[in-house]
Amino acid sequence: MSKQALNRTMLSMSVLMALSATAGFSGTVHAQEKQVEEELVEKIAVLGSRRAQSSSTMETASPIDIVDSDQLMRQGSTNAIDALTAVIPSLNASREPISDAASMVRPVNLRSLAADQTLVLVNGKRRHRGAVVGEFVSGVNRGAQGVDVTPLFGAALKRVEILRDGAAAQYGSDAIAGVINYALEDDPETRMITAQYGQSYYNDGETFEVSGSYGFHLGDKGFAVASFQAKDSGATSRGIQDGEGTNSGATALDAAGFPVADPVVIWGAPEVTDDYKFFLNSGYDINDNAQVYSFANYATRDVDGSFFYRNPTSRQGVFASGSNVLFADSTGEGCPVGPLPTTSFTDAQNFVNGAGDNCFAFFSQFPGGFTPRFGGSVEDFSIALGVKGELDNGLVYDFSVVNGENNLSYEIYNTVNASLGAASPNEFYLGAQIENETVVNADFSQAVEVDAFSSDLNIAFGLQYHDESFEITPGDEASYTAGEFVSQGFSVGSNGFQGFNPDISGKFSRNSTSAYVDFEADVTDSLLLGLAVRYEDYSDFGTTTNGKVSARYFLTDDVVLRGAVSTGFRAPSVGQSNLQRAATNFNNGQLEELLVVSTTSPFATLFGGGQLGPEDANNLSLGFTTRLGDLSLTVDYFNIEIENRIAQVTRELTTEQRDLLVAGGVAEAATVSQVSFFVNDFDTETSGVDVVADYPLDWDNAMTKLTLAVNYTDTKVTNRGETVTDARAREVEDALPDFRTTFTIDHTFEPFNALIRVNYYGEVFENLFNDESLPIVTPGLFLVDAEVSYDIDENMSVAIGAKNLFDEFPDEWETEGFTGRDGGFLGAIYPLNHPAGLGGGSYYMRFTANF
Repeated sequence: MSKQALNRTMLSMSVLMALSATAGFSGTVHAQEKQVEEELVEKIAVLGSRRAQSSSTMETASPIDIVDSDQLMRQGSTNAIDALTAVIPSLNASREPISDAASMVRPVNLRSLAADQTLVLVNGKRRHRGAVVGEFVSGVNRGAQGVDVTPLFGAALKRVEILRDGAAAQYGSDAIAGVINYALEDDPETRMITAQYGQSYYNDGETFEVSGSYGFHLGDKGFAVASFQAKDSGATSRGIQDGEGTNSGATALDAAGFPVADPVVIWGAPEVTDDYKFFLNSGYDINDNAQVYSFANYATRDVDGSFFYRNPTSRQGVFASGSNVLFADSTGEGCPVGPLPTTSFTDAQNFVNGAGDNCFAFFSQFPGGFTPRFGGSVEDFSIALGVKGELDNGLVYDFSVVNGENNLSYEIYNTVNASLGAASPNEFYLGAQIENETVVNADFSQAVEVDAFSSDLNIAFGLQYHDESFEITPGDEASYTAGEFVSQGFSVGSNGFQGFNPDISGKFSRNSTSAYVDFEADVTDSLLLGLAVRYEDYSDFGTTTNGKVSARYFLTDDVVLRGAVSTGFRAPSVGQSNLQRAATNFNNGQLEELLVVSTTSPFATLFGGGQLGPEDANNLSLGFTTRLGDLSLTVDYFNIEIENRIAQVTRELTTEQRDLLVAGGVAEAATVSQVSFFVNDFDTETSGVDVVADYPLDWDNAMTKLTLAVNYTDTKVTNRGETVTDARAREVEDALPDFRTTFTIDHTFEPFNALIRVNYYGEVFENLFNDESLPIVTPGLFLVDAEVSYDIDENMSVAIGAKNLFDEFPDEWETEGFTGRDGGFLGAIYPLNHPAGLGGGSYYMRFTANF
């Protein structure tokens, strides 16, 4: 039995056990009743303020969205990423087909800024970054090293809070666009299990999942909640066969009898197997005034996706040298010179087979060419330990230490290290990228009576130590070594993604210390004021100081004005400064080898590289909230100016520069066409408006909740520096839609519930394959999701639903009169990075038991 089949069998057994076990459970809380009760309770926010007294989201000084566990679980998508983007229009998450490591870790964007410009917390504690540096990602995420949020799943979460405001002065680096806090389930009475099956309308993308959470008491003074998810996700394919006349066209070869796969390139979601996630959240009261707490997670998944096709007639460094067949001459006796016949497969075979025993061509192994398969495993874990409480004098304290690690081990198969000739293996372990972070916090808060104020003055202060490391471990020797045939023009390393060699491997570290102070009080019955200042000292680039002033004013009992002004920053990641590797890039209609080098390497210095500094931001937000009868409405304007944004520089190598790299010991540079690294180089201004409206309707035997959320975001590149081209500037400005809207109708008529959600994505721009010679514009797009659920009894419910009910796709791309449907450019017919995806419609069925 294959590993995948065994895994699917294990999941099937888990579902059967879950279904049989729940048949005898007697629950105490009806899931639908619990949902209705929660709708009647005003959502309370704890993010964005360190006061012991929390405020409703209608009364906070900064806009906050709260998505509870019920909303997270009632989605066709079985991950928190898609669940959040479905209900929060200022949040986007693109899929990245054939983006190397970025295909394994999806970037998430708040307010159209890069993934690493949003701070991610779990239970209020900083979450470690993912190990992926997205050097081949499209749009605003190019070069970003954000958090891998995939291990955070719905069954483990009590709710998610999204602070849509600059908060670096409160929480530190990355909080330019805002903060997302994942609050873990902490109810010891939680007993829940869910099984879900889904599939696309095209009979692929099959998804099978079991998840659940189980809470229990630790004596009379503690709690623990254990959560899990086990999941398999099949691959999807939405392209066509690669046509004639392109860099790697396969149609003509197929017609001539070459054994060519159809399609040769798979455009769609990768296959994800052995996808297991676990969370444990716990706390124990030492006494009435102190509690120890801990939470931890472990997650692992295997990813397998497609790369670009290698044409047997034209792939340079593997099959061809110029227009001639590339032979590995093992004796020096000489080999035939000439192109591979393409009109007849038999003629091609005869040409290669007649070359002589000393002449080897990869055509003999891959007569139809080959498409490397790339992926590997992602392993993620973290653990947090802390103690919090209140002293007799009213001082509130929280001491904590958090350690987390994200480990990406890369593998590639169905490819070769061409420089090894016939001795090359076809599978390679490429090495790993590992991000490890330890954060130590000491946080304090004291309420001080001030006669002139309507409330106590809350004074919060604290210290933080943050240690970060980014490690590169080497792969198999065959994945990076320069074989004996490199001098004959064969490419070095596993083709598609070269393994990390010992020379560029290593562990790169930095640390930082910070101190903050935060004041907040109701100065009058109507006016709240807040002030925060934070100082940080980094071991690599130096210090930074940031501040924030916020205010909230009750104009009337039902109208609240709010606003904030702040400065912020994002420290460059250790990975951005030190990543080095070789890969394949699409440039001017051709596949070329590209070498990524560290920012301080001599090769980057040759083109103006150097130590990265922080990105600096200025944030402004102004808004109001109001209640008009049962209608709740919030409107917020924001403006974010960012200077010294990190850009990825790509430079063409001249023959002299290539020779310099080889002479410096970088043998793989012999066939490299481009070199890439990161610099601080451009400025942007992002402004927009968020509108959220909720309106409940009560019927005799039913209840309907209407929710409209609208986001308008406009980004302008105000200073292009030395690196940002016109095409890159437009990508930063328009790769994510200016307008995003969601409208949700949630209707409960026991024992049924029906949900319809309409999502609108505005016009977006994309450089196809990240190639500036292929600009495309995709018009706006409406998607509709729908679900109907039925309560079997107090404990069990079933649901059926559809994502993208009407099977909508982004318009097929077109540029300069040429379209993807013509079969050109690798068989991709849809935009590759549209935030709505290119999967089309899918359906799902879900069973849930509460006991």
